[in-house]
Amino acid sequence: MDSDQQAKRERGIAVLFVALFLLVALWFVSMAIDVGKVMAARTELQAAADAAALAGASAIDPVTGVINQPLAKTRAAAAAASNKAYQSVETPIVINPEVDVEFPTPDRVKVTVKRTEDTGNPVVLHFAQTFGLPTIGVQADATAEAQELNSICEGLAPFAPTNPPGDVGYFDDCDSTYALKVGAGNSSQGNFQLLDYPDCNEDDFNGSGGAAVRYYTENGYQCCINLGSEFVLTEPGNKVGPLQQGIQARWDADTDKTSHCYQDYHGNGKRVFITPIIQTFDVNGKKMVRIVNFAAFFLQYRPQGSMVMAGVRGQFIQYVAPGAFSGPPVDTGIFGLHLVE
Repeated sequence: MDSDQQAKRERGIAVLFVALFLLVALWFVSMAIDVGKVMAARTELQAAADAAALAGASAIDPVTGVINQPLAKTRAAAAAASNKAYQSVETPIVINPEVDVEFPTPDRVKVTVKRTEDTGNPVVLHFAQTFGLPTIGVQADATAEAQELNSICEGLAPFAPTNPPGDVGYFDDCDSTYALKVGAGNSSQGNFQLLDYPDCNEDDFNGSGGAAVRYYTENGYQCCINLGSEFVLTEPGNKVGPLQQGIQARWDADTDKTSHCYQDYHGNGKRVFITPIIQTFDVNGKKMVRIVNFAAFFLQYRPQGSMVMAGVRGQFIQYVAPGAFSGPPVDTGIFGLHLVE
């Protein structure tokens, strides 16, 4: 075989190897596309399951501590539909609330979201179709729980009631209201049931005194305050002006300014104040006081005129709020939501 024939043969073999290499590379690239699509669908489905489970758990009835199942199913389906996941392309996620929403315990919701043959929406593959695998099923589930909080991490007001005399607890009827902040003539050694929270790195506020009362009344304290072992300083003085400005700002920002009973209320929550419950304000001047509980109260009326004598009163309510769970069960009446599985 002369040198020209040998060179042609070698070039032919080289072309064959290049073609084979390109074919293998194309196979790996195509497989990577399919695998990436399946992984993306799995991530999207998990995010949707998490959101749907939390939305379902938000249907907790704070009075009974039991989730309202029909409402939970409606909220879970709506939350799932607001998310998308891959089939051939990304499409909204639709669940069957009667099948895909379960209640393992009275205070838990489990939601399963699917892209499967059974639901008629499997993930469509591309290169894998050449091997007889046109689609693949993917699913995810999440379980959320509603539990009473022993740590409040957002929205605490800078005033606080004490427990009712005789430890009879709070009543949530419209005619029962409680002093969240007392007026002149009812103070205890210069304290009007106002609190001075420590500096918080979760907000942009760095002031103190009346400015802090004004800011935290309107916006709430954004760092975590724990139950039982947590002590905070009192804020002596009536602070009528800053307090009234903060309360009026909250009232004006609410979407329901007409209801005077929480049971009739349909606003955006601005008239709801989450407060610590303090063991006692019977301290002289600016001193540490102990938080023994948390509670939520509804502001029934917009403050009018001078608040020097009136103080602030609210209707006790059961409520769902951001916070944390740790330690033994508590009876705060304020529920939070978290994923457990």
